Amino acid sequence: MATLTTRCLGLEFRNPIVLASGPAGFGLELAERFDLAQVGALTTKTVTLEPRAGNPQPRLVDAPCGVLNSIGLQNPGCDAFREELLPKIAAFPTKRIVSIAGRSPDEVATLATRLSGEPGVDAIELNLSCPNVRGETVADDPGRVRAFVRSARNASARPLLVKLPGERGDLGLAEAALSAGAKGIVLINALRGMRIHVETGLPLLDREVGGLCGPAILPIALERVFAARRAFPESVLIGTGGVSDLRGVVEMLCAGADLVGLGFAVMSDPNLVFRLASELDGWMTTRGIDDVRALRGAAHRGGIHVR
Repeated sequence: MATLTTRCLGLEFRNPIVLASGPAGFGLELAERFDLAQVGALTTKTVTLEPRAGNPQPRLVDAPCGVLNSIGLQNPGCDAFREELLPKIAAFPTKRIVSIAGRSPDEVATLATRLSGEPGVDAIELNLSCPNVRGETVADDPGRVRAFVRSARNASARPLLVKLPGERGDLGLAEAALSAGAKGIVLINALRGMRIHVETGLPLLDREVGGLCGPAILPIALERVFAARRAFPESVLIGTGGVSDLRGVVEMLCAGADLVGLGFAVMSDPNLVFRLASELDGWMTTRGIDDVRALRGAAHRGGIHVR
């Protein structure tokens, strides 16, 4: 039996499988059907200071090898989240990463302050890159990234992760986040995309643009994680974007991810998601790989060495 335990952010994760923010919701529905102890962590839907209704329907549109989503950060707001949802999330048998977003550095500081003392918050993920909220993609400018991260960092002692977009291939945004105090980076968020109704010639989504997720974006996510690990060898990386099977998990670990986030896969086959740790264990055992650390960053060390 292989060791899947992953230690980072000052925390111990049972395995490197993370439910990414979004499709897993707040984990309540999944917890009714699956054992959350089978994943290393749950990342909640993004929480904002005030409640948000989200974008108009339709919110999901099929795309080749994936889906376009335009949810729009629908959530009950911070106060309702703390009072009604967080006590239930705190009881989950896995690590809990709470995703937050705000329109200004002051807003994210307020959110981080209100959540920092809660027992159900093991880490905070600062979402700076949602592609389906108009005018709120903070991560287009390193200076703004620095300001938002610094505010969240100063407001909470919880480990801080920053979720960045996949459109930009440079590492300036990651450097800005890490230099401002982030403990780790989440790469990548969904990519901006659109589809057109062939009978009307109009965009299918009300907002025109949505976030492309699914297997189509895996090669892009792998390249971003690989480049980030090379540039920031000591930083924590959660690789997410397009991972939907065991092969994707192994590839992301080899690219340099400490943890691997799955979003689209939760929608397409949640049963698989909750089997992945067991499948990874079996895959490693048959190859004589004793510890998941042997996979992490293998693409930077000359590949996987098996007995």
